[in-house]
Amino acid sequence: MNGLDRLEKRLLKAQKRKFSDSIQRLMALWNELFPGGSLQERGVNFSQFYMLWDQALMDRLKSDLDPLLQQFSIVVLED
Repeated sequence: MNGLDRLEKRLLKAQKRKFSDSIQRLMALWNELFPGGSLQERGVNFSQFYMLWDQALMDRLKSDLDPLLQQFSIVVLED
């Protein structure tokens, strides 16, 4: 029984470590999408994106976004 208890503790510790890594990655993504706890567009000005991608940004937004959907959308812009 003592050996089973030790094995259980080791497995729980490994599980916590595994979930800790996943949680850290999710938090990094959350902080990128919601800087300062608010929506990205509240802190980053649209003109910054427009300066980098010009008309390609507008074309991409028109094709990828549906203004009537009541959900978040992630638009990935590549260089």
